[in-house]
Amino acid sequence: METVKTYGITNASSATGRAAAICEEIAVRGFGVLESVLPMSKVASLNQKLEDVYAAQCAEVSGEEALEKLNDRDIVRCPLAYDREFLELATSAELLEIPRLVLGEGIQLLMQNGVINRPERVQAQTGWHRDLNYQHWVSSKPLAVSALVCLEDFNLETGGTAFLPSSHKFEAFPSEQLVALSQYVPSAPAGSILFFDAMTFHRAGINKSSRIRRAINHVIGVPILAQQISIPSMLSEAPEDPAIRSYLGYRWLPSPSVKAWRQAKLSSSK
Repeated sequence: METVKTYGITNASSATGRAAAICEEIAVRGFGVLESVLPMSKVASLNQKLEDVYAAQCAEVSGEEALEKLNDRDIVRCPLAYDREFLELATSAELLEIPRLVLGEGIQLLMQNGVINRPERVQAQTGWHRDLNYQHWVSSKPLAVSALVCLEDFNLETGGTAFLPSSHKFEAFPSEQLVALSQYVPSAPAGSILFFDAMTFHRAGINKSSRIRRAINHVIGVPILAQQISIPSMLSEAPEDPAIRSYLGYRWLPSPSVKAWRQAKLSSSK
């Protein structure tokens, strides 16, 4: 890498290692790509299992037509409750390292959604949005990080995710002229994780290739934010690891009564 020449600068950031570099990209641009995270054998397995879970979820509502009415076609919600491999992915050290560096140790998985982008099919996600929907304000520190696991190459041809760089720093959605000028699609090979500040405006592209582009998005936030679907209610049993239980939301469930809240506090103080 060419040495960066400067003058008149007395304060500069430094990033040592892959994780630190991605964290700096998230802070400044709003997104960063961590390549070569999953082996291709794992990518192939997750691709197939995502379709299997989608078929099961279609059957739950008597067919894909019902999902289309909800504008939810090709979305696989909370797959970790249907197949353990998705739970292992959501709780893996590789996926959690950067969100913990950005947000701290007290984090919660807000949602895990699979996205199936079929060739030439327009999805709801092709509209610009934030993963924290309807929020038009900014905070001094990040509230949530999204971890998009790429199960196919993400690029212009496959309809890779487009971002508006640094838009997590501004309250309002920019003008159409600025969107056209600044939108950017980073390349992310299959097996990569695309990390981004959940307040960065982004959208899916149209898949112009002949391949199905699948991905699994995880929105991980501070526990003042609520889960979209109650993960503890969906799982048959709680994990043994207390840190993972907390991350999956067991620690942050509302107490059913004053007595239960006090008893839980008393138990934890022993």
